[in-house]
Amino acid sequence: MLLAFLIAAAQPVAAPDPVVIALIAGEGKRQCLPDKSLCLDVPGEADAGDGGLVLTAPKTGEADDLALPFSRNDGESLSLWPHLIAVPSNEVADADSRQYLMGVIVSTTAMYSGGGGNGSRLHLLRLDTTPSNTRLGDEVLDVVWDSSLMIRACFSEQSVKDRREACHDDYNFTATLSGVPGATSELPALTYRSVATAYPRTARRSADNSGLRLKAADLVHEKDPLCSYERTLRYNPATSRYEMDRPAPDCSDYTTP
Repeated sequence: MLLAFLIAAAQPVAAPDPVVIALIAGEGKRQCLPDKSLCLDVPGEADAGDGGLVLTAPKTGEADDLALPFSRNDGESLSLWPHLIAVPSNEVADADSRQYLMGVIVSTTAMYSGGGGNGSRLHLLRLDTTPSNTRLGDEVLDVVWDSSLMIRACFSEQSVKDRREACHDDYNFTATLSGVPGATSELPALTYRSVATAYPRTARRSADNSGLRLKAADLVHEKDPLCSYERTLRYNPATSRYEMDRPAPDCSDYTTP
């Protein structure tokens, strides 16, 4: 026991990502930089005011309301991605200004007989701050972010038995962003990683799974090797967008509610 503790204690602690900065809880529902120099909030629909969509960025006790370039359609919701991406300071002309990329997660929910699901996309937008002004700029990235789908698969007592009472197929997709060390450009390079899983492991959304006879070993969440992938994102000044180093596979079976 002591040896295991000493080995664990000797393991290096992962350093914070200098590019993708995790925000911390602030006053109310605000999410803040660790030094509390900037706090963000995407209010819920009931608190969004007449414009419906606002970004609150409190600075030195004051708040600026900035319109977001999204609309809430039926079944959609907005939330703040609890991170900021730091843009290298040498790309900013004013020494007192700071530029970040902030994220808004747009989520869609769908309900259907015996199941339902939700899926979301992450949108990154430029955010410029100075001691006297905060400005929200253009969108530079739009990627699939996460999803959770549940599809009914039992339609008779026999199918309940055949499927060992696992009467729903579950499909999940999650993604993360991290910085690429040492990469230099107008905007920092990023690594996009996704993990997709299906339960039971034999489930395929594009097929009829109701007649499957499952084994105990099938009742696990199995990772899909095609839709669990990694890509490098680099900013292209010609398109003013981030682009993947190679195309992403079609994972709509996991990501479309």
